[in-house]
Amino acid sequence: MAIEGSEAEEHEASRLLGSSAEVDEEALIDAEEREELAQSAVLSIFFSLYVGVFLSALDGTIVATLLSRIASDFNELQSVSWIATGYLISQAAVQPLYGKLSDIFGRKPLLLIANVLFGIGSVLCGVAPNIWFLVFARIVAGAGGGGLTTLSAITLSDIVSLRQRGLLQGIGNVLYGCGAALGGVVGGMMSESVGWRWTFAMQGPIIVLSLAAIQFNLKLPPRESNKDLLKRIDFLGSFTLVFGLCLFLIALSIGGTYFPWMSFTVLLPLSLSIIILGVFAYIELYVAVEPVIPLVLLKDRTVAGSAFTSFFMTQVYFSNIFYSAIYAISVKGASATKSGSSLMPNFIGSALGSLICGVYMRSTGRYKPMSYLAGASLISGALLLCTIGVDSNTTVVGSYLFLPGFGGGLYLTITLVGLIAAVPHEYQAVCTSIQYGFRGAGSTIGVAVSAAIFQNTLGARLHERITGPGSEKIIELVSESVDNISQIPQEFRYSVTLSYLDACKAVFYSSALMAVLAALSSLMMKEHVLHKSVNRSR
Repeated sequence: MAIEGSEAEEHEASRLLGSSAEVDEEALIDAEEREELAQSAVLSIFFSLYVGVFLSALDGTIVATLLSRIASDFNELQSVSWIATGYLISQAAVQPLYGKLSDIFGRKPLLLIANVLFGIGSVLCGVAPNIWFLVFARIVAGAGGGGLTTLSAITLSDIVSLRQRGLLQGIGNVLYGCGAALGGVVGGMMSESVGWRWTFAMQGPIIVLSLAAIQFNLKLPPRESNKDLLKRIDFLGSFTLVFGLCLFLIALSIGGTYFPWMSFTVLLPLSLSIIILGVFAYIELYVAVEPVIPLVLLKDRTVAGSAFTSFFMTQVYFSNIFYSAIYAISVKGASATKSGSSLMPNFIGSALGSLICGVYMRSTGRYKPMSYLAGASLISGALLLCTIGVDSNTTVVGSYLFLPGFGGGLYLTITLVGLIAAVPHEYQAVCTSIQYGFRGAGSTIGVAVSAAIFQNTLGARLHERITGPGSEKIIELVSESVDNISQIPQEFRYSVTLSYLDACKAVFYSSALMAVLAALSSLMMKEHVLHKSVNRSR
């Protein structure tokens, strides 16, 4: 586990926060609980960790803004969702492993590796010659991005109390929200000026700042690497999880677009995915010495409630931002820059919700009441998005994103801090990995399901509305690229616009259902004590 016993916790806190190694136990605990002695060190470490998180958020919304542009360049609208899912499935696969590996080799070396992978993947995206190389590059970047978010959360939990953790998580989500808000605008502006490739490539040099900040500011005590512990890492569980998710995503991607849903080509990977994911569950429950995702902990209702709330909430988040951007471009004819700007209310809401929740937790030591507000905000915002039309104002539609963003921001802090509070201190690293594992799986499945709903609805509506000589050619053109809408005869353009609107709204209806499931899952969580000290003595 991350820290063995209270003495080791105190020793690590002493080294990390710059306390003298000679102080006695009572003085150390007092230093922890007085907090002001640790503020400068904690803040320095905090901002060093969140440089990478900021870039990860920036990257996510850059992709949301540029999906339709990239699809147009490669004429691959039907496959473009793999740019997002490739990153997300890689992220989901490595997040639990980062927790385990950092327990063995230390947080700092793994953080540096994560930064390097993210930087290399970003540069490769900028030089991608085709969509499948771009997907590969996104997988590399996702392997790094998963470590940036997971290890930042785990390291922060190692050094601050749960009450302080809630506030810092809120501030961290503000930084994440700033990165996400800027991503859409920066991505749109650069796409229209120097091209979408530079929006990825520029992240490579910037990640050097994160590497430098971690190298010089994160002063953790060295760990004795015990490579024999590698044998206890659940590589088999990780492999079956990734393989099962990949087969599931392949089935969703080709079903209804390339092949009929009931065809053997779709049913085979779908059936195999269910079997392999079942094998994964068996491995985690009965075979693995230290499971990559310890499903047995889901017997605790707070752990289960936190995990599934995160799973459904991230589906809402990614579905909303990706398809709000596509709505702005395909239905409203907005530029990439304006499309990115329309997403800002979502990220402002998320940052504000997380910060308010963190302040509330710090002052009251409670989180349960905030979950009711989070559920109401998430559901009402998701339902508002279902009311959009061809004539809806883009700014108004963007404002609809504030409420689900606010609810999601509340949930980000509630679920993580509540989950950590529900388990003993020695399980907090692995439970943080569970949290991010469920978030990763939710985002991956959410994007894939949304893409399948969008593509199938779009195809069905286009075939209903566009008929007669040359109709198949027109349908093929507008299905491959949003830019092709301006190249078809004028009499068909409104029908195509309506079809894109129906496809986006179908995604928003599914997003509203996920919002309801997230709110119901959050009701499972119980109120736990948020301690004032790192070692939970108070």
